[in-house]
Amino acid sequence: MPFALVNLTKKGLLVFVFTALAALVIHIDVRLFDSKAGEDSLIEYSQDLILLFLVIYLFIKGQKHQAHQGLLFLMSAFFSCLLIRELDGVFDHIVHGFWKYPAWIIAISACYYSFFVHREATLRSLTQYMQHPSFGLMLGAMALLMIFSRLFGMGDLWEYLLQGGYARAAKNTAEEGIELVSYTLIACASVWYCLSLANIEKD
Repeated sequence: MPFALVNLTKKGLLVFVFTALAALVIHIDVRLFDSKAGEDSLIEYSQDLILLFLVIYLFIKGQKHQAHQGLLFLMSAFFSCLLIRELDGVFDHIVHGFWKYPAWIIAISACYYSFFVHREATLRSLTQYMQHPSFGLMLGAMALLMIFSRLFGMGDLWEYLLQGGYARAAKNTAEEGIELVSYTLIACASVWYCLSLANIEKD
């Protein structure tokens, strides 16, 4: 079996393992902690930890790989904004909706740095990234996170499905569970790409 195929198979197995771990977190949260998938649930904490990992990991990789710094910093900033949004309950203690302000500051700063200060390098890195095999996994995971989880978690669908026995906990667990799997796949795709940067730079 060619080395590239073996390497790809190993990565696929790791994706399967981490996806299974995400499902295990949901089972533990529901069965052991009797969770309703609220803000203080193991599912939510796991999402926050994955996002925190992505923010730090991509930022560190951006410092290491100067040629791809603009793109990696942009990705890190994007996940920072998602993390801030996930922690909106914490920021609400300051002022309701306060999370938007730090998110906007990070987003604008990252866009300025990536597309104005390092425009050519960022666009070149983005083009290379879109040709990397991990981009397909990232794109699918983002679609699952941004589109499918929102549409699948609509209250009207669950009210119709449960025929009057509507249980918000079931809806929340399903929606947040999909988000957890999405974040897991996003983390796998990000690590996969970053581990390939050394080879990309050689080419």
